[in-house]
Amino acid sequence: MLDIIYIALTLAVFALVALAASGVERMGPRAKTSARRDAAGEETP
Repeated sequence: MLDIIYIALTLAVFALVALAASGVERMGPRAKTSARRDAAGEETP
């Protein structure tokens, strides 16, 4: 019986960590994906 409780608690902890990680990800700044990578590294003379 305790095995089922341990498995359920482990899954609950993983679910809470995933929920917290998605919340933190939403709070962060948005990445600009429209810029070309080679244009971002160019140096001006």
